[in-house]
Amino acid sequence: ARRPCGVDMGDQTALGRAQARNLLQALFYIVAWGCASSGLIFLNSYLLNEDGFHYPMTLCSMGLAASWTISSLLVTLGVSKLDKSRDMSARWYFKHVVPIGGFAAFSLALGNYTYLYLSVSFIQMLKAAVPCVTMMVLVGANLEKPHRVTVLGVAILTFGTALAAYGEIAFQWIGVVMMFASEFSEACRMAVLQYLLGNLRFELIEGLYVMAPASFGFLVLGIACFEWRALVEENGLGKILNAPHKYACAAFLGFLVNLLTLAVIKSTSSLTFKVIGQVKNTCVILVSVALFGSAITAVQVVGYSISMVGFAVYQRGKQLQTKDEADVADARAREKGKGVLMESNKGGGNL
Repeated sequence: ARRPCGVDMGDQTALGRAQARNLLQALFYIVAWGCASSGLIFLNSYLLNEDGFHYPMTLCSMGLAASWTISSLLVTLGVSKLDKSRDMSARWYFKHVVPIGGFAAFSLALGNYTYLYLSVSFIQMLKAAVPCVTMMVLVGANLEKPHRVTVLGVAILTFGTALAAYGEIAFQWIGVVMMFASEFSEACRMAVLQYLLGNLRFELIEGLYVMAPASFGFLVLGIACFEWRALVEENGLGKILNAPHKYACAAFLGFLVNLLTLAVIKSTSSLTFKVIGQVKNTCVILVSVALFGSAITAVQVVGYSISMVGFAVYQRGKQLQTKDEADVADARAREKGKGVLMESNKGGGNL
């Protein structure tokens, strides 16, 4: 009589261990992503400003080149398998993946260019406006109907970001415009990803193997048009050869950030990733001020604090929106079930 109970206890123990293992794995991914992402931010800023490597597209292309190379190597060695992209045709790739790669490359390039004009701390403050830009793009593309709480959160976020920008000491319009253009491109990438790929989700290495070449190709095109001449004339390639370890580190960190971003989203959720991203941005601001002497004003602190309140309201709105959509889907399913049952009963009566 006790055997079933013992089986239940064993199942519960196994389930508890699996949950604990998944939690530890998610925490590892989160911490690793936060460290790699923050390290890449400071390293890129150093290389672009202190080291004099004024070629942002070339720099961010190194991370994509490393992502493509390492993922290809792992696939070739059989460490990672191509489950969902094995039968992918060239036509499907150009129709579904290339547009996503284009927006990703544009976002990366402009995001890196901002480090030539704005401080690290101010850039992190401007990143608080990402939900606002994302919501506008998704609503404009008719891919989302925002909850009223989400709209309120975005309004508070926008006000806080504007206040933080107003308090910036070394404000440069070109840097701010580039930053918002980068955020707009990232929002477009998310919208196009949602529209073109739907529920198709690749494994970690497979995702890099599929997506990295498209983004890298667009960056190579951009480098050829805007940076190659200066890169040759100013001996930019010589700077890489003189200190290859710095640029190899930037490339490897780029690979880690790309890989761990997918890992965090897969082990938690996209909503959790947004929250973690804001926490990481706040930590980068604190480190930038405490260790690197980045100057921020009291107005910026107040503005950024308001932005964080707006972000919390925005996240709450997204949760309510998800719950409402689930309730509507359940109600439709129940109505559909009732309709099928009534039709079945009518059919039985006719017999």
